[in-house]
Amino acid sequence: MSITPKLIAAALAGLAFAGPAAAQYRPEAPAVTYREGMPAVNAPAPAASPDAGNFAASSAFARWYQAAGRPSILLFWNRELLEDATSQYDSVQTGAAVGASRTDAVGARSSGSLAVADYGMAAGRSDSIAAASQSSSAVVLTEQRQRQERSTDSRYAIADPTYAHGVESAIFSTFLSAGAKMVSREALMRKVSTQKSREDRLDIQYLETLAMGQGVQYLMEVLPDNDAASPTGVSFTVRVTHLPTSTVKAQFVTSGDPPKGAAKWTAVNGAGFEKRTPASRQTPQLVGAQIAYDTMTKLR
Repeated sequence: MSITPKLIAAALAGLAFAGPAAAQYRPEAPAVTYREGMPAVNAPAPAASPDAGNFAASSAFARWYQAAGRPSILLFWNRELLEDATSQYDSVQTGAAVGASRTDAVGARSSGSLAVADYGMAAGRSDSIAAASQSSSAVVLTEQRQRQERSTDSRYAIADPTYAHGVESAIFSTFLSAGAKMVSREALMRKVSTQKSREDRLDIQYLETLAMGQGVQYLMEVLPDNDAASPTGVSFTVRVTHLPTSTVKAQFVTSGDPPKGAAKWTAVNGAGFEKRTPASRQTPQLVGAQIAYDTMTKLR
């Protein structure tokens, strides 16, 4: 059989007709290669919060605290519970005197003589001055004071009021946020002092003892000490005492160093990107909060 031009033309026409029809049945590649119901692109994992561990400690403490009957907590911040049951006072006397004095003296003396032997002539002179002396003195101020100074002071180390108030406030607020019942030392002492004599009201240790007997369950002492080796420059000794039984529930030392945030990539002008750690979080407020979280961990 010979191939004629008509046969070739017919074959080409058939292919042209079958092309679109075949294309309609060609299988398409799936648009999503993941399993059905899964996202087309894996979402990046959320950044972990640096405070996640602290939030977990607060939640665990809240559960323990509720189960324990919500006991009251008295905070001794920067104040130590001394063994002295009564305050001791020293009698102190001070004096001041400011004065001035002056003495001046002036003296002078001169003499001279002349003699001629052949002519029997002689002359002489002698002058003497001894005078001008002066003395003066004055007292400007003389003052004497006498006072009673308490020698058994339970205040501790930190003297910077801005730092101390920031840490103390953060400890209180962190416990309050977890549902704790915090008791004011000053308010309790004022309350018990109204029924005492003037002499007893001067006895701070005695008033503290009475205040701790007003239904307080736990005493929390936080004693700061300057420490060059600590990342915050301070070491905090924490002691928690169960007052009804006088037993120590927890005692530990912490630097109060808050968790560091995750490092982030930061654009640098003309140098691309570099990974940088976040700024320091060692503020008085975050240090105080960390002390509270560390204490909550011990009270589970």
